[in-house]
Amino acid sequence: MKIRNRLSMEFTLLTAGIMLLVMVLIYGLFADYVKQVFFHRLRDRALITAQVFLEKDELTKKSFLEIQQKYMQSLTDERSLIFNEQNTQSFTNDSTIAIDPGIIEKVRNNSQQFFMLGDLPAAGIAYNDNQGNFVIIVTAKNVTGRQHINNLLAMLCITYFFGLLVLFIFSKRFAGKALKPIIHINNTIRQIRSGNLNERVIVPDNKDEINELANNFNTLLEHLEHAFDLQRSFVSNASHELRTPLTSIIGELEVMLNKPRSQEEYISTMRSVLAESEKLTVIINRLFELSNYDAAKPLQHFEAVDVYELITDIMQFWFDKGPEYKFQFKADVQVAPWITGNRVLLETAINNVIRNAFKYSNNQTVGIDLITNGNMFQISISDSGIGFEASEAESLFQPFVRGNNARQFPGSGVGLSITQKIIQMHKGTVQAVALTPKGACFHINLPINTPF
Repeated sequence: MKIRNRLSMEFTLLTAGIMLLVMVLIYGLFADYVKQVFFHRLRDRALITAQVFLEKDELTKKSFLEIQQKYMQSLTDERSLIFNEQNTQSFTNDSTIAIDPGIIEKVRNNSQQFFMLGDLPAAGIAYNDNQGNFVIIVTAKNVTGRQHINNLLAMLCITYFFGLLVLFIFSKRFAGKALKPIIHINNTIRQIRSGNLNERVIVPDNKDEINELANNFNTLLEHLEHAFDLQRSFVSNASHELRTPLTSIIGELEVMLNKPRSQEEYISTMRSVLAESEKLTVIINRLFELSNYDAAKPLQHFEAVDVYELITDIMQFWFDKGPEYKFQFKADVQVAPWITGNRVLLETAINNVIRNAFKYSNNQTVGIDLITNGNMFQISISDSGIGFEASEAESLFQPFVRGNNARQFPGSGVGLSITQKIIQMHKGTVQAVALTPKGACFHINLPINTPF
């Protein structure tokens, strides 16, 4: 069922329930009102009966005739019973109605009483006269009241069902009008394919949920467009990186197969093919490594990591590799320099940046600054190497993307992508800054004492 019909149905059913409760309340109140009015009429008839039978000797002829005329205007199937002090009938002798003596006593004690005799309403009054103390009970059928109640019930039913029909029609119309922007959004999205991700849905002027939905769809389309662009760039760059050693291998083998070669030439060609194959292995391994890091995955094997100790161990690792690797280290922290994270992954991320710093600066001194920046630790790694264009800062973190001036250096262009993913897994950020006149600086920001 479509949302339009479901909304119309649910709204109609909800309103139907409310209308039904209101109409049941009206019906109940009206029925009770009719019942109470009829009980009071029965009480009045009981009083007239008392005056006709008991006050005849005390009234003037004119007054008695007026009362007698009222008495003659009886109710439908009206029956009057007069009981004396012994609870036996006086002036009347109707044996078709059995009255419980307890009811008679209750009327006598309460002066008046309304009750039901089977399905007939009845009213009783206590009447004191010079002839004695009597109880008059009158019962009758409330034909007129029942007709009024039935007429009201018929009008309520007609109003109820006709109102529901009108309500459903108008609610469906209003629901369609309210959902019109969503229908337009659906039509627009239905036409979007991978080739036209630059399309956007029209955002309504109203600041409501539909406006928010349209904005969210446009944001999603922007992310998808960016992801597709990255994918195309990744495929293009990966193809280029893989094609280069493959082309070299194929060329070497084709040249070797053109004519017989000496043993030395075969060995030289095989070494060249082996070197290019090793490059392919490195690229494939880096691709596999890159696929293992995902910022959306929860961080595992986390522990309290002393950042100062982490940087010290990393520098010692490079010192052990050779005396040509030198650092200029400064630390300016106001709190205990530790974070919650995966130490091995953090070492990998920082080492990727340091490795690039040494490579692109021909092993010149690399600067490492550790400072506190609000609720973040900032690890800044700088070099005085070839640097990069400021416009390339964002693209450097894309897989297989390298600076225009870095082509003469060996590498796969995957290291910074891995670094960014690892830092994002730690809820941090990494930025690349081009230094003047040359060199580069990478700022790694990690949250202080943040649990994962």
